[in-house]
Amino acid sequence: MRLQEFPVPGGLWSFSCRKRVDDAYGMNIHSVMGVRDPDITRKLIMDAALRMFAHRGFHGTNVPDLAKDAAVGAGSIYRHFEDKEGLVNAVYSHWKEHFRQSILEPAPDLRLGFRDQFLELWARLWRFYRKNPDAMVFLDVHAHGDYLSKASRSISDSFEEELSIWIRAGQQEKALGDGKPQELISMAYGAFIGLVKRDQNHGKLAAGIAEESGHLVWKMLGPG
Repeated sequence: MRLQEFPVPGGLWSFSCRKRVDDAYGMNIHSVMGVRDPDITRKLIMDAALRMFAHRGFHGTNVPDLAKDAAVGAGSIYRHFEDKEGLVNAVYSHWKEHFRQSILEPAPDLRLGFRDQFLELWARLWRFYRKNPDAMVFLDVHAHGDYLSKASRSISDSFEEELSIWIRAGQQEKALGDGKPQELISMAYGAFIGLVKRDQNHGKLAAGIAEESGHLVWKMLGPG
């Protein structure tokens, strides 16, 4: 007998009849709805890890708390990442590359002087921080972690080299002071991170500080 020939009242299957057919064909709606897209699960884990690693550090973050914050089972974390070290490297690599792109792409307008190019890069730093405060804190906290992989460090090294090329060009034009490019990068970035920490710990900085600080840092980097 075909399914449409079942003699049921009103032309509708009874609940028990429907359930038997659903079970036979594996069509239990609750089990289907309970399946989460692996990409969504991974993003939930990465987002929770960013928050916790930023504010608790690597050693202060444990997998059970991270799983709870991500609303996933602890087993889900190990299905996506080898271990906690693998997870922190995945988060670091993702956000360091995003940071690099946000600061350097597109390149500043080369028709501008080096001062104006620098001020554009400085403004991009602040835009990134305002949009991604946890990521900015995370990248600073974990920049020198001994758990960072060679691949993670290579992203930082490439970023620094790109900035160094720009600095050497500025030094050739006598727009920037003498000194190793890495030292000038540390001076500028250190000033920025100091302001970020002040913003985080003492309330949002007054309007205009971000722009004004760029001019002050430029004077610090200048030829004197």
